[in-house]
Amino acid sequence: MHAIEFQTTVHDGVLQIPLEYRRELDGRDVRVVVDTRTEDAGETETLLARLRRVRIAGPADLSTDHDAYVIGNRDA
Repeated sequence: MHAIEFQTTVHDGVLQIPLEYRRELDGRDVRVVVDTRTEDAGETETLLARLRRVRIAGPADLSTDHDAYVIGNRDA
């Protein structure tokens, strides 16, 4: 996934894309994630920065013994 992050204001349902990204995005299908927090709330960290901190944990042997964790495993 290639992510581009910028701030903009929505006017009549339209997101204004900054000039530096317009040529790259013109005519392409894109996925848009909207973060409606304002900096006035005291939170200045971006959504992508928060997503980079997400950690997923599982059993230590999950990568080597993954069949034991499959739901409906016939051998379990």
